[in-house]
Amino acid sequence: MTSIPFTVVIHLLVVFGLGLRILYRRIAVNTTLAWLIIIASLPIGGAALYFLFGDHRLGRKRLKLGERIRSFYQEAYEVTSEDLGKSDLDVSPFFADLSHIVSCETGFHPSTGNKIKLFDEAGHILSAMAEDIDNAKQSCLLEFYIVEAKGRVLHVLEALERAAQRGVECRFLADDIGSRNFLKSDWRRRLEAAGVEVVSSLQVGIIKSLSKRTDLRNHRKLVIIDLAIGYIGSSNLVDPVEFKKEAEVGQWIDIMARLEGHAVSSLAVVFNTDFIFDKNGGDYTWESLSQFPQQTPSTDFARDTVLQLIPSGPEMRTSLIYEVVVAALYGAQSSIVIVTPYFVPDEALIMALTNAARRGIEVKIIIPNRIDSIMARYASEASYDALLEAGVTIKHYQSGMLHTKAIQIDAHISFIGTLNMDMRSFYLNLEVTLAIYDRAFASRLKETIDHYIERAIILDREAWTRRSKLKRFKENVLRLAAPLL
Repeated sequence: MTSIPFTVVIHLLVVFGLGLRILYRRIAVNTTLAWLIIIASLPIGGAALYFLFGDHRLGRKRLKLGERIRSFYQEAYEVTSEDLGKSDLDVSPFFADLSHIVSCETGFHPSTGNKIKLFDEAGHILSAMAEDIDNAKQSCLLEFYIVEAKGRVLHVLEALERAAQRGVECRFLADDIGSRNFLKSDWRRRLEAAGVEVVSSLQVGIIKSLSKRTDLRNHRKLVIIDLAIGYIGSSNLVDPVEFKKEAEVGQWIDIMARLEGHAVSSLAVVFNTDFIFDKNGGDYTWESLSQFPQQTPSTDFARDTVLQLIPSGPEMRTSLIYEVVVAALYGAQSSIVIVTPYFVPDEALIMALTNAARRGIEVKIIIPNRIDSIMARYASEASYDALLEAGVTIKHYQSGMLHTKAIQIDAHISFIGTLNMDMRSFYLNLEVTLAIYDRAFASRLKETIDHYIERAIILDREAWTRRSKLKRFKENVLRLAAPLL
């Protein structure tokens, strides 16, 4: 009788134990299968990878207290009050119902009393931010995934330094991985010396990795000034002329929206909650909750823009933003335009897009010709056959790294923010998306998207079918990793 080696027994027990853990989590089937294959194939490394990257965890405290802290600020800033009924939205009943679901799940209702301006050039974005910070009277709150103190970004940092020196309350939240160089730089020390409170978001360390995942990142990009002016979009606090030259993908192209009005309070709710967790680990008292500005300015604009904030990530109870995007694709009646740097869809997203195209809806996907991730590129290309066959138009932007994240439905419903069309953004990163129910803004966003399309080359279906067998093999292999990207 042949005995089974002890190491094999241990491996089988690990596979069985972790397999049960994964099955009881009831995550997406493709993600479940991917992790089971990795754990079974790699006797030691598979289990290690799962504990480092497998659980969608930000720590139990954040999951437990995050909703409570958000609710406090939503009440304080009157974000929970309903400005509009479902019938008041200038959208179809389908999207009115979808907006209502967002309200119920997040507490962020569609709000009036806003105006919005779109910036699609880095110089204009950075200049506007610096000017608004220079005019700040009470508070400046900044939250970014990547901060790089180079080029025109210095004007923003200098304005923040001046604001703190004249007594404005300034807080700066920067992701621990994305902004690692900045957080170790002289510029951090210079800002802190001026009175800016700089905090590292989602800190990484050996001990911390035992209780939460180390690759969950704060991908949000927010600026809130005096609770009256806000910025949200895809742009990190970087100068594209200087940023990632070594990647050789060209200058990064982004958008940012400048908000005034009630919706700025929603941005502040998200910032305040993130800041409290990253500074205090979620430990809070009445005094710590009250440290942020409490009074929001009254606004009365001639033409109101209806806006609704959708924060997302592993700190939320559900994967709401994923559900909203998929539902929006099914709810489209005439057109769908998606602009994203990273397009790695799962089966549900592919089905929603192909279903729309087969229903006669014009579906366009604009992505950069070159991106800074080879794995994401091949995983993305694995979905092209099904999309092209259904009639989806895929366009490759040629003039740089198109980093804009935008979805436009039926030319009057827009989604902008930090969300990429991949599983990492849908499930793993802290993201924030702004829904804009406004035809005038949609028309302005369309101008920017048309500008991208003018600089893009359409992917020819026949030419695509002639790609090499080696390329097809790479796509098929990396497609297996798509749920984990």
